[in-house]
Amino acid sequence: MANQKTIKQTQRHNRKSYILNENSKFYVKEAYRAARANISFSLANIEGCKIIAVTSAVAGDGKTTTSVNIAQVISQANNRVLLIDADMRKGSARRHLGLQKTNGLSSILSGMSQMVDEVIIKTPHGFDCMTAGPTPPNPAELLASNVMSELLNLLSQHYDYIVIDTPPIAVVSDALALSKLVSGFIITVSQNESTIDEVYGAIDSLEFSEAKILGFILNKAELGGEGRYSRYSRYSKYGNKYGRYNRYSYKYKYYNYNYNYSDDKN
Repeated sequence: MANQKTIKQTQRHNRKSYILNENSKFYVKEAYRAARANISFSLANIEGCKIIAVTSAVAGDGKTTTSVNIAQVISQANNRVLLIDADMRKGSARRHLGLQKTNGLSSILSGMSQMVDEVIIKTPHGFDCMTAGPTPPNPAELLASNVMSELLNLLSQHYDYIVIDTPPIAVVSDALALSKLVSGFIITVSQNESTIDEVYGAIDSLEFSEAKILGFILNKAELGGEGRYSRYSRYSKYGNKYGRYNRYSYKYKYYNYNYNYSDDKN
Protein backbone atom coordinates (compact mmCIF):
# COMPACT_ATOMS: atom_id res chain seq x y z
CA MET A 1 0.00 0.00 0.00
CA ALA A 2 1.32 3.42 -0.95
CA ASN A 3 2.29 5.63 1.94
CA GLN A 4 0.84 9.11 2.41
CA LYS A 5 3.91 10.81 0.94
CA THR A 6 3.61 8.77 -2.28
CA ILE A 7 -0.11 9.50 -2.52
CA LYS A 8 0.50 13.23 -2.17
CA GLN A 9 3.25 13.12 -4.79
CA THR A 10 0.90 11.32 -7.19
CA GLN A 11 -1.85 13.87 -6.56
CA ARG A 12 0.57 16.71 -7.28
CA HIS A 13 1.67 14.98 -10.49
CA ASN A 14 -1.94 14.50 -11.64
CA ARG A 15 -2.73 18.14 -10.92
CA LYS A 16 0.24 19.34 -12.96
CA SER A 17 -0.90 17.21 -15.91
CA TYR A 18 -3.73 19.68 -16.52
CA ILE A 19 -1.22 22.41 -17.32
CA LEU A 20 -0.44 22.80 -21.01
CA ASN A 21 2.85 21.19 -22.00
CA GLU A 22 4.56 19.54 -24.97
CA ASN A 23 2.44 16.41 -24.46
CA SER A 24 -0.90 18.22 -24.47
CA LYS A 25 -3.25 17.38 -27.32
CA PHE A 26 -2.99 19.63 -30.37
CA TYR A 27 -6.65 20.63 -30.32
CA VAL A 28 -6.49 21.52 -26.62
CA LYS A 29 -3.61 23.89 -27.35
CA GLU A 30 -5.47 25.32 -30.33
CA ALA A 31 -8.59 25.90 -28.25
CA TYR A 32 -6.59 27.95 -25.77
CA ARG A 33 -4.94 29.87 -28.60
CA ALA A 34 -8.39 30.64 -29.96
CA ALA A 35 -9.38 31.92 -26.51
CA ARG A 36 -6.25 34.08 -26.50
CA ALA A 37 -7.20 35.57 -29.87
CA ASN A 38 -10.73 36.32 -28.66
CA ILE A 39 -9.43 37.94 -25.48
CA SER A 40 -6.95 40.05 -27.44
CA PHE A 41 -9.70 41.17 -29.82
CA SER A 42 -12.11 41.98 -26.98
CA LEU A 43 -9.52 44.17 -25.25
CA ALA A 44 -7.97 45.71 -28.36
CA ASN A 45 -9.22 49.19 -27.43
CA ILE A 46 -7.48 49.15 -24.05
CA GLU A 47 -4.06 50.74 -23.97
CA GLY A 48 -1.44 49.44 -21.61
CA CYS A 49 -1.86 46.45 -19.33
CA LYS A 50 -4.97 44.28 -19.74
CA ILE A 51 -6.30 42.84 -16.49
CA ILE A 52 -8.44 39.71 -16.86
CA ALA A 53 -10.36 38.10 -14.00
CA VAL A 54 -11.35 34.44 -14.30
CA THR A 55 -14.25 33.24 -12.19
CA SER A 56 -17.10 30.73 -12.12
CA ALA A 57 -20.58 30.50 -10.70
CA VAL A 58 -19.77 27.70 -8.28
CA ALA A 59 -16.74 25.72 -7.15
CA GLY A 60 -15.16 23.00 -9.24
CA ASP A 61 -15.68 24.51 -12.70
CA GLY A 62 -11.97 24.54 -13.58
CA LYS A 63 -11.32 28.25 -13.15
CA THR A 64 -7.80 27.82 -11.73
CA THR A 65 -6.72 25.43 -14.47
CA THR A 66 -8.19 27.86 -16.99
CA SER A 67 -6.40 30.81 -15.36
CA VAL A 68 -3.03 29.05 -15.45
CA ASN A 69 -3.37 27.94 -19.05
CA ILE A 70 -4.68 31.31 -20.25
CA ALA A 71 -1.68 32.97 -18.61
CA GLN A 72 0.62 30.53 -20.34
CA VAL A 73 -0.76 30.92 -23.88
CA ILE A 74 -0.82 34.71 -23.57
CA SER A 75 2.82 34.69 -22.48
CA GLN A 76 3.69 32.53 -25.49
CA ALA A 77 2.69 35.46 -27.70
CA ASN A 78 5.67 37.44 -26.35
CA ASN A 79 3.68 39.15 -23.62
CA ARG A 80 4.78 39.82 -20.07
CA VAL A 81 2.16 38.06 -17.96
CA LEU A 82 1.47 37.88 -14.23
CA LEU A 83 -0.96 35.39 -12.72
CA ILE A 84 -2.46 36.49 -9.39
CA ASP A 85 -4.26 33.97 -7.21
CA ALA A 86 -6.91 36.16 -5.60
CA ASP A 87 -8.77 33.22 -4.08
CA MET A 88 -7.33 33.92 -0.65
CA ARG A 89 -9.75 31.50 1.00
CA LYS A 90 -8.90 28.34 -0.94
CA GLY A 91 -6.33 29.31 -3.54
CA SER A 92 -4.85 26.43 -5.53
CA ALA A 93 -2.71 28.05 -8.24
CA ARG A 94 0.37 27.35 -6.16
CA ARG A 95 -0.34 23.64 -6.09
CA HIS A 96 -1.21 23.54 -9.78
CA LEU A 97 2.18 25.05 -10.55
CA GLY A 98 4.09 23.01 -8.00
CA LEU A 99 5.24 26.10 -6.07
CA GLN A 100 6.26 26.25 -2.44
CA LYS A 101 3.96 27.85 0.12
CA THR A 102 5.12 31.43 0.52
CA ASN A 103 3.84 34.91 1.21
CA GLY A 104 1.56 36.19 -1.52
CA LEU A 105 -1.28 38.56 -2.29
CA SER A 106 -2.72 38.53 1.22
CA SER A 107 0.72 39.40 2.61
CA ILE A 108 0.90 42.56 0.52
CA LEU A 109 -2.71 43.64 1.07
CA SER A 110 -2.53 43.12 4.84
CA GLY A 111 0.83 44.87 5.19
CA MET A 112 2.70 41.74 6.26
CA SER A 113 5.04 42.23 3.30
CA GLN A 114 6.12 45.55 1.88
CA MET A 115 8.19 44.45 -1.12
CA VAL A 116 6.06 43.31 -4.06
CA ASP A 117 9.06 41.69 -5.75
CA GLU A 118 9.39 39.32 -2.81
CA VAL A 119 6.01 37.69 -3.47
CA ILE A 120 6.32 37.31 -7.26
CA ILE A 121 7.61 33.95 -8.47
CA LYS A 122 8.91 33.21 -11.94
CA THR A 123 7.40 29.95 -13.20
CA PRO A 124 8.90 27.60 -15.81
CA HIS A 125 5.79 28.19 -17.95
CA GLY A 126 6.82 31.64 -19.17
CA PHE A 127 4.83 33.84 -16.78
CA ASP A 128 5.17 35.15 -13.24
CA CYS A 129 2.86 34.22 -10.38
CA MET A 130 1.73 35.88 -7.16
CA THR A 131 0.20 33.20 -4.98
CA ALA A 132 -2.72 33.78 -2.62
CA GLY A 133 -0.56 33.76 0.51
CA PRO A 134 -1.78 32.96 4.03
CA THR A 135 -5.55 32.95 4.49
CA PRO A 136 -6.66 36.31 5.93
CA PRO A 137 -9.81 36.88 8.02
CA ASN A 138 -11.23 39.44 5.55
CA PRO A 139 -10.48 38.51 1.89
CA ALA A 140 -13.35 40.50 0.35
CA GLU A 141 -12.39 43.67 2.22
CA LEU A 142 -8.75 43.31 1.17
CA LEU A 143 -9.71 42.96 -2.51
CA ALA A 144 -11.94 46.04 -2.26
CA SER A 145 -9.25 48.11 -0.55
CA ASN A 146 -7.29 51.01 -1.97
CA VAL A 147 -4.16 48.90 -1.48
CA MET A 148 -5.44 46.41 -4.07
CA SER A 149 -6.12 49.21 -6.53
CA GLU A 150 -2.67 50.68 -5.96
CA LEU A 151 -1.07 47.25 -6.30
CA LEU A 152 -2.69 46.63 -9.70
CA ASN A 153 -1.66 50.10 -10.86
CA LEU A 154 1.92 49.34 -9.87
CA LEU A 155 1.97 45.91 -11.49
CA SER A 156 0.37 47.26 -14.66
CA GLN A 157 3.54 49.25 -15.28
CA HIS A 158 5.55 46.03 -15.58
CA TYR A 159 3.22 43.60 -17.35
CA ASP A 160 1.23 43.46 -20.57
CA TYR A 161 -1.42 41.18 -19.08
CA ILE A 162 -2.49 40.33 -15.54
CA VAL A 163 -4.68 37.24 -15.10
CA ILE A 164 -6.51 37.05 -11.77
CA ASP A 165 -7.95 33.78 -10.50
CA THR A 166 -10.96 34.71 -8.33
CA PRO A 167 -13.33 32.74 -6.07
CA PRO A 168 -16.66 31.48 -7.44
CA ILE A 169 -19.31 34.19 -7.40
CA ALA A 170 -22.17 32.15 -5.96
CA VAL A 171 -20.01 31.07 -3.02
CA VAL A 172 -18.49 34.39 -1.91
CA SER A 173 -18.60 37.96 -3.18
CA ASP A 174 -14.83 38.47 -3.38
CA ALA A 175 -14.63 38.57 -7.19
CA LEU A 176 -17.20 41.38 -7.39
CA ALA A 177 -14.85 43.65 -5.45
CA LEU A 178 -12.58 43.66 -8.51
CA SER A 179 -15.26 44.65 -11.03
CA LYS A 180 -14.04 48.25 -11.28
CA LEU A 181 -10.36 47.28 -11.36
CA VAL A 182 -10.23 44.73 -14.16
CA SER A 183 -10.64 44.97 -17.94
CA GLY A 184 -13.15 42.13 -17.98
CA PHE A 185 -14.25 38.77 -16.62
CA ILE A 186 -14.11 35.29 -18.12
CA ILE A 187 -16.66 32.88 -16.67
CA THR A 188 -15.83 29.16 -16.65
CA VAL A 189 -18.79 26.81 -17.05
CA SER A 190 -18.95 23.03 -16.60
CA GLN A 191 -20.98 20.93 -18.99
CA ASN A 192 -23.59 18.77 -17.22
CA GLU A 193 -22.74 20.43 -13.89
CA SER A 194 -23.29 24.18 -14.10
CA THR A 195 -27.00 24.97 -14.08
CA ILE A 196 -28.68 27.73 -16.06
CA ASP A 197 -29.73 29.44 -12.84
CA GLU A 198 -26.16 29.38 -11.53
CA VAL A 199 -24.74 30.89 -14.71
CA TYR A 200 -27.48 33.54 -14.95
CA GLY A 201 -26.90 34.32 -11.28
CA ALA A 202 -23.20 34.92 -11.94
CA ILE A 203 -24.01 37.12 -14.93
CA ASP A 204 -26.57 39.10 -12.92
CA SER A 205 -24.06 39.68 -10.12
CA LEU A 206 -21.34 40.84 -12.49
CA GLU A 207 -23.68 43.11 -14.43
CA PHE A 208 -25.03 44.58 -11.20
CA SER A 209 -21.40 45.42 -10.35
CA GLU A 210 -21.03 46.95 -13.83
CA ALA A 211 -18.34 44.46 -14.78
CA LYS A 212 -17.49 43.70 -18.38
CA ILE A 213 -17.98 40.05 -19.32
CA LEU A 214 -15.53 38.96 -22.00
CA GLY A 215 -16.97 35.51 -22.54
CA PHE A 216 -17.31 31.95 -21.29
CA ILE A 217 -15.03 28.92 -21.36
CA LEU A 218 -16.68 25.52 -21.32
CA ASN A 219 -14.94 22.83 -19.26
CA LYS A 220 -15.60 19.18 -18.53
CA ALA A 221 -17.37 18.54 -21.83
CA GLU A 222 -18.46 15.00 -22.56
CA LEU A 223 -16.65 14.04 -25.74
CA GLY A 224 -17.79 11.22 -27.90
CA GLY A 225 -18.98 10.20 -31.32
CA GLU A 226 -17.26 11.14 -34.54
CA GLY A 227 -15.11 14.17 -35.05
CA ARG A 228 -11.78 15.55 -34.06
CA TYR A 229 -12.57 15.44 -30.33
CA SER A 230 -13.80 11.84 -30.26
CA ARG A 231 -10.42 10.36 -29.31
CA TYR A 232 -9.83 12.76 -26.43
CA SER A 233 -8.98 10.55 -23.48
CA ARG A 234 -10.60 10.89 -20.08
CA TYR A 235 -8.53 12.27 -17.26
CA SER A 236 -8.35 10.52 -13.93
CA LYS A 237 -10.30 11.73 -10.91
CA TYR A 238 -9.55 15.30 -9.98
CA GLY A 239 -10.81 17.56 -7.26
CA ASN A 240 -9.99 20.73 -5.39
CA LYS A 241 -10.35 22.11 -1.90
CA TYR A 242 -13.94 23.09 -2.53
CA GLY A 243 -14.66 19.37 -2.31
CA ARG A 244 -16.13 18.44 -5.68
CA TYR A 245 -14.68 15.24 -7.14
CA ASN A 246 -15.65 14.08 -10.59
CA ARG A 247 -14.32 12.03 -13.45
CA TYR A 248 -14.30 14.11 -16.57
CA SER A 249 -12.53 15.19 -19.70
CA TYR A 250 -11.87 18.71 -20.87
CA LYS A 251 -12.99 20.53 -23.96
CA TYR A 252 -12.23 24.22 -24.08
CA LYS A 253 -14.41 26.55 -26.04
CA TYR A 254 -14.61 30.32 -25.90
CA TYR A 255 -17.97 32.04 -26.13
CA ASN A 256 -18.21 35.75 -26.89
CA TYR A 257 -20.63 37.56 -24.64
CA ASN A 258 -22.57 39.34 -27.35
CA TYR A 259 -26.20 38.44 -26.81
CA ASN A 260 -29.01 39.58 -24.56
CA TYR A 261 -29.16 36.65 -22.15
CA SER A 262 -32.44 37.88 -20.62
CA ASP A 263 -34.23 36.82 -23.78
CA ASP A 264 -33.10 33.24 -23.18
CA LYS A 265 -34.81 33.08 -19.81
CA ASN A 266 -38.28 33.30 -21.34
